[in-house]
Amino acid sequence: MQFSTIQSYGAYCTYLGLDEGTTVSWRHIPAVPTSAFKSNDMSSAGRDNNSVIFETSGTSVSKPGLVRLGSTVSYEASLLYNFESHLLPEGACLPAIVFGPRHTEVPRSSLWFMVDRVVERFATAGVYLVRDGEPRWSEANSVLKRAEAQGSPTLLLGTSLLFMAYFEYLEREGRRISLPPGSRAMDTGGAKGQRAEYEREEIEAAFAHHLGIPPSHLVNEYGMAELGSQFYDDNFLAHYEGRARLAGKQIPPWVRTRVLHPETLEEQPDGERGILVHYDLANVDIPLAIQTEDIGYRIGDRLYLEGRLLGAEARGCSLPFEKFLAEGGA
Repeated sequence: MQFSTIQSYGAYCTYLGLDEGTTVSWRHIPAVPTSAFKSNDMSSAGRDNNSVIFETSGTSVSKPGLVRLGSTVSYEASLLYNFESHLLPEGACLPAIVFGPRHTEVPRSSLWFMVDRVVERFATAGVYLVRDGEPRWSEANSVLKRAEAQGSPTLLLGTSLLFMAYFEYLEREGRRISLPPGSRAMDTGGAKGQRAEYEREEIEAAFAHHLGIPPSHLVNEYGMAELGSQFYDDNFLAHYEGRARLAGKQIPPWVRTRVLHPETLEEQPDGERGILVHYDLANVDIPLAIQTEDIGYRIGDRLYLEGRLLGAEARGCSLPFEKFLAEGGA
C-alpha cells in the first residue's frame, strides 16, 4: 500500500526492482534510511493545515529531516499504551514534573508532543521546567522540595542530559532531595552528546543520590521522530511484577526489528551486532520500514543498543540542552 501512497517511496522500490506483488514477506519490504527524510517527501499525508510535522534532529551543518503525519491517532495509541505499560502498570495517577518545554514552544518535536500527551492523559498536573529555551533550576528545587515535604509520589519526565545538568547544579549548590516512595522517572534522548557522555550506571547513581529515585524506578526510553513507537527498559515493570529486571529494551509486539551487517546488509542472528532496522505498524503515513544509524543487537523481543555508526551525525532531543551541563540555570 505505501508503495502507491508515498510517491518517493514507490520510486525507491521501483529503482530496487520491487513492487507490491513481489513483496511476500515483511523482510522483503525495503527500509528507508533516516537520512532520506532530509531530502525527500516521505509521507502520504496531504500538505494542509491539518497535517502534523515533526523534525528530526539536525546540526549547524545539516538540515533536519521532516516527518509529516496526516493523523497522530496511531502514534498516540502506540505511545500511550507503551508508556502506561512500563511506567504506570499499577494505574497510578501522579503529578508530573517535566524537565523540558511544552510542545507549544517546540511544535515540531515528536518527543515533547509525546510528553504533552502523557501528561494530558495520565498526570494529575504538570509543571514544565524549560521555558524560552532555559531551564528553571530554582523552580525545579521548589516543586521537588514541595513533593518531598508533602510525601507525594511524583512522575519525572525529561532528557538524560538535562537531568544530568540539574544534578550538576545540585552538586554545586550542595543540595539533595529525597522524593517519596513510588516516585519514578523516564529519561530519554541518550546520554552521549557533543560535550559530555555518561554511562548508564552513572545516570542511575545520580538519580538515586540526588533525588532518591532507585534504579528500579528509573526507565530509559529509546525512540525517534521517524518511528511511531518507542522502546523501554524493563526496570519499573519488573519491580511491579516482583521479578528480576530483563536486560535490554522491550520491542513492542507491533514492531519487528532486524539487525543487519554494516557491510553486507545480511541479517544477523540473535546476539550479533549490526545496524538496526525497525518495521513499525504505527507508521501509517510514513514508511513502516526504517533503517537507522544505530548499532545494537537483538535477543528475542529484547533490543540492546550499543551506539551509533562510525561517522553518523550526533542527534537526539538531549542535544539542545547539553549546553547547560556545567553552566548555571535560572
